[in-house]
Amino acid sequence: MEQPPRYVDPHFPQHVCKLKKALCGLKQALRALFQQFSSFILKVGFSCSRADTSLFVLHRQQHIIYILLYVDDIILTRNNNYFLNNFIRQLHSEFTIKDLGSLSYFLGLEATSTSAGLFLSQTKYARDILTWAQLLDCKLVSTLMVVVQYLFSAGSLFADITLYRSLVGALQYLTITHPDLTHSVNLVNQYFHVLTDEHF
Repeated sequence: MEQPPRYVDPHFPQHVCKLKKALCGLKQALRALFQQFSSFILKVGFSCSRADTSLFVLHRQQHIIYILLYVDDIILTRNNNYFLNNFIRQLHSEFTIKDLGSLSYFLGLEATSTSAGLFLSQTKYARDILTWAQLLDCKLVSTLMVVVQYLFSAGSLFADITLYRSLVGALQYLTITHPDLTHSVNLVNQYFHVLTDEHF
């Protein structure tokens, strides 16, 4: 922190407030929250995944708890309810948390419970992308893109580069549940430097 412009104390220009907890709205608040949360769960016995730093795992004999933390949203899953409830009590003693019930929607992924487990889809996310690109009323095709088709940098330039790049990024995230899009998204991703209407 630093003193606000025009309100700097002339006698103590280097003095700042000492924060005992992160203030909402500050750029560092989410980082501080993550640091505080991860320090607590590592102290309790969780280990951080090497593949994803927001995934934490606790193994105690045959009991397992997984925690996925994204900003201030937490997903908890387990193989033993009693073990999880004990951990949630510990979590409540340290943080103010709210239980939103069973997982249904998280980061664009819809989760539906089935007898076999969870069914993940991105139907709403895909529809939102089509609406955003104003392509919701386009005709359906059985093949997204012929594998041997090549795109070229010739043609009229696409007007809104930011829209194009944002859409390609959104489509990359959509490949989580639609790997059939990977080839097409990868192909249009290669033309960020010269975008034409054909690429769009």
